Amino acid sequence: MDSDLQKQLDYLINNLHAYDDLDHRGKGLRNAVKTKLNWWAKATGNREEVRVPVLQEDLWRQARARVQQLPYQDRDWHQLQLFPASSKHLQVTDKRGRILAYRLPLPEEHLQRLISSEHLIPTRHVKKHSRGLTSNRHWGLWKKYVVEPRMSADYLKDLPYSQQWLDENQGLFQQLSDILRLLDPKMYVRFTSIKRFLPEGLKPTCGAWYACAVNLGMTEDGTRHQDRSDYYCGLNVSVGWGEYQSSKLALWDLGLVMEALPGNAIFFLGRLITHNTVDIVGGTRNYLNCFVHQAPLSWKDQRHRELTGYDRAGKRQKTEKKKRQRAETTSRDSETALRDCKKPKQQSQSDPSKQPSKQEGRPMGMQENGYQESRPTDAEHAETTSRDRVEPPPRVEQQQQQGSIEVGQQGDKKGKGKQEGKQKDRQQDDAENAEGATTRDPDTDEELEAMYELRLGEAAEAEEAEEEDGED
Repeated sequence: MDSDLQKQLDYLINNLHAYDDLDHRGKGLRNAVKTKLNWWAKATGNREEVRVPVLQEDLWRQARARVQQLPYQDRDWHQLQLFPASSKHLQVTDKRGRILAYRLPLPEEHLQRLISSEHLIPTRHVKKHSRGLTSNRHWGLWKKYVVEPRMSADYLKDLPYSQQWLDENQGLFQQLSDILRLLDPKMYVRFTSIKRFLPEGLKPTCGAWYACAVNLGMTEDGTRHQDRSDYYCGLNVSVGWGEYQSSKLALWDLGLVMEALPGNAIFFLGRLITHNTVDIVGGTRNYLNCFVHQAPLSWKDQRHRELTGYDRAGKRQKTEKKKRQRAETTSRDSETALRDCKKPKQQSQSDPSKQPSKQEGRPMGMQENGYQESRPTDAEHAETTSRDRVEPPPRVEQQQQQGSIEVGQQGDKKGKGKQEGKQKDRQQDDAENAEGATTRDPDTDEELEAMYELRLGEAAEAEEAEEEDGED
């Protein structure tokens, strides 16, 4: 037994660091933690334990669904299993032993402090909201709809009374925080880890919880709801006070109802479990609900990643992991492409009929170093396509050239025939002229000149005819 206690102390103090912020008042940290563990063992020695046939994972999956299938929509709370109020602790767990709800009575001094400090809460009109018909306000650390955490608008509006009321009930918040640390020390460490990331002057207002909802003047049953903005696996705690004698908290997903007296505290997973207050007996009920929203925790995790490069579990960021996986995939693809390029070359060496010719030197599309040649750009492809469309194939060019040669040869033959016929005509004319010259001599010099000019004109006409034949 002592060895188990020593192991538990080592885990809580040295490994989890759940009690680093504990004020041990000079008694020593280990002795102070041991005292708290012994007190908790005595207080929970005769507690009542209930195990419901559900899993926390199933509750989370159902809570995240956009269209929820709720088998209890048409049911009345009287059909649920009732657990009456008692001085004993009541613990409700899932099939794996994880705490879903926990009820216990608080010391009387905390209840009296709530009653005596009620006058500090500013009065507001009663209105109907998702929790019921009450006057509602939120005091504490806030991160919804803003970039950086800040104090809530209700807290700032109700100053200085909001801070005075919180200061008056710090003993209650510390008591509830110590119980949370004993119920789930990991959750306590998770909640309080935001303190070192917050700017100066900003801190949670309700011990381990970041804020609280203060509701006054409740006399009717509340509306069934889930606390959608809360941390999905974080325990809320609700404490009631006022003139009423008793009330009941219906936990619909668990199929049970817990009766609570003024001064009783109920821890439960408000984000996962549909709940509401029913059957308020004896007067007006006031209550506070301490909670932790998901938004400030997500902000804290982001800040932690930016400063350290690791997430809260000590693992590298997912983005870097994705980059590394993408680089590995790219390298594998390139290696595969290189092997595919080399395969045709190996096949051609094995098959002589597929070997490249000496003129080509290598397979089409391959360079000497084995890499694939780059593909032509769009501009080059368009230019090649247009050239292929304009230029005729080689066979057509050869046929056209042969046809032009034959046509030229035929033209030359026709030109030679014309020249020969003209030359014969000239010879006949010359012969006739010669005969005329022999039969009749020119009488005067004028006749000689006329004959000479006639001969020159005929010679010029013959030369022009030859030039025309050459052009044809």
